Amino acid sequence: MTHRFPRWLRVASALLPAAALLAGCASSPANKPAELTEIKSSLNVRVTWRASVGSGRGTFLQPAVLENAVYAAGADGTVMRVDPQNGAIVWRTSVDGRISAGVGSDGFTVVVVTPRGEVIALGADGKALWRAQASSDVSSPPLVGRGVVVVRSTDHRVSAYEADSGKRRWSYQRQTPPLTLHASTEMAFAGDNVLVGFPGGRMVALALTNGAARWEAVISEPKGTTEVERLSDVVGPIAVDARDACAASFQGRVMCADPANGNLRWARELSARGGVSMNERAVYTVDNGSAVQAFARDGASLWRNTKLAWRAVTTPLALTNGAAVGDFAGYLHFFGADGEFVARERVDSSAIVARPQRWADGVVVLTQDGTLALLTPQR
Repeated sequence: MTHRFPRWLRVASALLPAAALLAGCASSPANKPAELTEIKSSLNVRVTWRASVGSGRGTFLQPAVLENAVYAAGADGTVMRVDPQNGAIVWRTSVDGRISAGVGSDGFTVVVVTPRGEVIALGADGKALWRAQASSDVSSPPLVGRGVVVVRSTDHRVSAYEADSGKRRWSYQRQTPPLTLHASTEMAFAGDNVLVGFPGGRMVALALTNGAARWEAVISEPKGTTEVERLSDVVGPIAVDARDACAASFQGRVMCADPANGNLRWARELSARGGVSMNERAVYTVDNGSAVQAFARDGASLWRNTKLAWRAVTTPLALTNGAAVGDFAGYLHFFGADGEFVARERVDSSAIVARPQRWADGVVVLTQDGTLALLTPQR
C-alpha cells in the first residue's frame, strides 16, 4: 500500500469498498513519533487551573473561548461554562444525548451537535433555546455570531439558522469529489461573509444574508490519477484578519488571499495536517508529518521545526512572539519567534486534539480524556 494516511484522518466515500481500503491504509504501521528531548526553557509555564469536562474520544470537540467564559462539552452530552479566571464551573448541564461536534458560541448562544445531526442551542445560562436538524452528521464546531448559527455537515452542506429561533435562513451545497476526508474543518467570519473550506482545495465566501457564493479561492488543485492521490481537502481552521484569509489543504498548499475578493496573495506547497493561525508577523501551520512551519505575512519561509515529527500535532496557536501546539501525549509545546522550543508543559496523558486557544496571556487546551486547562506563560 503506497498511500499512508495519518490516524487523525478518516476517509468518507459513497463507495464503501474504497473507504474500507483506505481505513486499512490508515491503520498500517505509522512512522515512529519523535522522542522528546530536554529543552532549555526560557519561558516558565504553569497550569493555572484544570477542570474535568468528560471524555471527548472519537470526536473533534473543542471549547469555545470567550473573554468572560469558556464553554466546553463532553461526548456523553455534558455542556458546561467555566470561569476563565479561576476554572470555577459556573454551570453544568446535559443535552440528554451524545455530542459529536461543538462548542460554538458568541457568548449569548452556545451550540453543540449530536451524532445524528441535531443542532442544540443553549443560552449563556445553560438553558435550552431551540433544536434544529442538519442534513447529515456534523464533525466541525458550529460558527456562532452576527445573529446566526452556521453548521457544516459531513455531506458538505452549509446551513445557517437564526440564532434566536433556530429557523433556517439558508443552505448551500456544492458538488464534491467521490472521496473526501472526514476531518474537522472550521469556518470563519470575514466581514458580512462566512468563509468555508471544501474538498478539492477550495475556499468559498458565502453571504451571511442569503448564502450566495460571493467569491471562490483556489487553495490547491487536486493532482494524480487516482481518487486517493487527488484528495485535496481544506482541513482545520481558516485564519482571517483585515489583510488576509489563510487556509491549508491536505496534499495541497497553504495560501493567503484577500478576504474582500479572494484574490491570491501567496501560496506554498504543503500537505497540511491542520489549519492555520497567524499574528502580525507570521502565519503558522503544520504538515501531515507534524512539522510545524512559520511563514512571513508575504509568504517567505521563516522556520520549520521537525522535532515533533509524527506526534499528531494540533493546528498551531499564534502567540505574540511565537506559537504553541499540543500533541498526542498531552504536552503543550511553545516555540519562540525563531522556531526553537522555549517551554513545554504536560496537561495530562491523553491526546490534545482540539486546537489550543488564547485567553488573555494564557492558553486554553482540552484533552481527549476531558481535561480542560489554562496554561499561563510567565517570563
